[in-house]
Amino acid sequence: MNNHAAELLENHFDTAFAAPDGIKKLRELILTLAMQGKLVPQDPNEQPASELLQKIEAEKQRLVKEGEIKKPKSLPPMRQEEKPYALPKGWEWVRLGNIGLINPRNNADDDMLAGFVPMPLIQEGYSEFHSFEERPWGEIKKGYTHFADGDVGMAKITPCFENAKSCVFSNLPSGVGAGTTELHIFRNAFHAVDPRYLLFFLKNPKFISATAARMTGSAGQKRVPTPLFAGLELPLPPISEQYRIVAKIDELMARCDELEKQRTAQRGARLTVHAAAIKQLLNIAEPDQHQRAQAFLAEHFGELYTVKENVVELRKAILQLAVMGKLVPQDPNDQPASELLQEIEAEKQRLVKQGKIKKPKFLPLVTEEEKPYALPRGWEWARLGSLALSNDSGWSPQCLPGMRKGQEWGVLKVSAVSWGKFNPDENKALPASQNPRLDCEVKSGDFLISRANTDELVARSVVVNEVPPHLMMSDKIVRFTLSCSVNKTFVNIVNGVPYSRAYYMENASGTSSSMKNVSRETMSLLPVPLPPLQEQRRIVAKIDELMGFCDFLEQQIDAATGKQTELLNALMLAQSRDNTTEEQQQEPLSTAQVIDLAAYRASIGCYTFRKLANAQYFGRTAAAKVMYLAQAHIGLVLELKPEREAAGPLDKWIYDFERQGQDNRWFEVNEKTLANGRKKTEYRCLPALSAPAAKAEALMSPGQKTEFDRLIYALADKKTEEVEMIATLFAVWNDFLIDGVQPTDTQIISDVRENWHERKARFTPAELGRWLDWLRRENIIPRGLPPRTVQQPRLNLDG
Repeated sequence: MNNHAAELLENHFDTAFAAPDGIKKLRELILTLAMQGKLVPQDPNEQPASELLQKIEAEKQRLVKEGEIKKPKSLPPMRQEEKPYALPKGWEWVRLGNIGLINPRNNADDDMLAGFVPMPLIQEGYSEFHSFEERPWGEIKKGYTHFADGDVGMAKITPCFENAKSCVFSNLPSGVGAGTTELHIFRNAFHAVDPRYLLFFLKNPKFISATAARMTGSAGQKRVPTPLFAGLELPLPPISEQYRIVAKIDELMARCDELEKQRTAQRGARLTVHAAAIKQLLNIAEPDQHQRAQAFLAEHFGELYTVKENVVELRKAILQLAVMGKLVPQDPNDQPASELLQEIEAEKQRLVKQGKIKKPKFLPLVTEEEKPYALPRGWEWARLGSLALSNDSGWSPQCLPGMRKGQEWGVLKVSAVSWGKFNPDENKALPASQNPRLDCEVKSGDFLISRANTDELVARSVVVNEVPPHLMMSDKIVRFTLSCSVNKTFVNIVNGVPYSRAYYMENASGTSSSMKNVSRETMSLLPVPLPPLQEQRRIVAKIDELMGFCDFLEQQIDAATGKQTELLNALMLAQSRDNTTEEQQQEPLSTAQVIDLAAYRASIGCYTFRKLANAQYFGRTAAAKVMYLAQAHIGLVLELKPEREAAGPLDKWIYDFERQGQDNRWFEVNEKTLANGRKKTEYRCLPALSAPAAKAEALMSPGQKTEFDRLIYALADKKTEEVEMIATLFAVWNDFLIDGVQPTDTQIISDVRENWHERKARFTPAELGRWLDWLRRENIIPRGLPPRTVQQPRLNLDG
């Protein structure tokens, strides 16, 4: 294997494990490197592919002369522009049809058993498996594609081609078979290629995406035409090297399989442990379990909440704790819910007497059997209908198919109230010939419930905060006019928790899960745990706070997985592109090439800020250290002169850059005071930052950009002091190398603590040693590149 490729694959299996699609991308990289000759070493003693091609041509002429095969159609020679990259010595670019037979026919007795393979029996993706049905050859020889053991089959129609449905046929009855006509077949008649080498070529996502663009036909029925399949450009190594490549692919794919198993197990463990802790947290009967679960979640918070599924469950748990009285403390001075219910009943009687509402139907008390759990003191179980002054449903006239326009009247669809948030755009226009029913118009503050929907969505509810005029409820939407003595948002939360969903499922009518119905009476009878009004408000406020925190957790997960994915993509791009001799010898930009050093520095600075400005601990100290490492580690020509400052290597250019960034509206500079009294300078990116940051990408070579991105992502989650230790250790180590000394760890640590700045003594040898180990693990190792750090001049007051 190419040493660089070997190092890449070895060092970044962990990166692939962390990124969401990392293992999938790693498989693609393995196949890409294999087809570029970078997966196993070449052997100069092996017969080159050019000699194999000469033998194939001679064999073809002999078989044609003896009448065993027809004269093959001539394929055009490979043009230089068709060759996507340079090949190693001994390899050749060939057209598939020149080294084998395309879509051959079988000769077999009709009564022989053969394998019949329809498309569903060929697995997709990286699987090589196929199965078959036994059939007499006479039944399947006509109207189907022929193949035999050792033939390579590739689906030619969308979406099967894009899904990598391909295989090497094997173990067919009598060694022959036939099947779907949507296959292309390659027969290795001249033993030019290991069939599995060709199969891996066909399964490479890069090949699939490039070839998909060349398919013909209409959407949904696109195919790889036979001339395209026969003319495919294949990188052909010596046959012995093909065997080694296939063996290496098998080895590395097995590692990918193992990684996938580990990831599945790890994810499953996180979900299982979290589910168990949440179950204990919700166990009101045993307070000790509740407290232990709280402590466990707090202790393992960082590990458990790295997967979104656990955040989803956390949201559910927050809502469940809220309606059980376990989210906020009770206040004995609050008016108890029993008094609220008396006030609501008195309010109803008054409104009935005034003729403003009809006399409500009698609702029975909630029985002990209906209560899913005990409530805190001051709470009461009540029916939803007992909290409402009245309820009504809408109207469903024959509407126009489209949404209403402007101030036209419209009728809400059930989807307007199905997803936890009121959506007024989900409506149909009322015909101009129809008069609207004003009593059905939705008003701000309405509490609406869907009466008919799927199992999952029936009886979902919303509180209408804002609504445009002229929108009416349909007859599948019910409105409960709640008393002012209850908080509508709290009632909405209760209506969506698991026990309420179970209640509706048990009492819904309809035989199909795709359309269930819940009557207004059933809704009115829903048991509701009612706290004091003041506590309802505290619960809603606490839920808003905690849901905001859940939003933050999900953003953190997205940011982390985004960084992992971007890093892996950068690594793959740099390693899978063609490394011609000229590219391998490409030098970093020289000072002469950097026409304007100030503009070059500014572009690199903007690129750094754009990548790191949202990192939690990023500020001036970290910015200065990253720019130092961009020069001393990556080799960018920044001409910085870092000094041995208290906070680590620092060039005063950073202050000029801050002024420049503010003047050009690239970013804002803000200073805040930390809890320890020290000040921290932070940055907020502005839209104008994008242009100079994009320019930086053109000023770096692909290798420099990849390594710079890797450095940035390695530092992104590090605290300010950690970045300081990393950069200072690197600088001291690098200075030793510039001076021609290979230092020991002890020398590096001593120089940091004793010969840099007095503030460095606060770092213990043990923690500095840990960060030295981190530098080695991350392969951020000095090479003795300039610049050397400069000792700050000090005023000497000694005699």
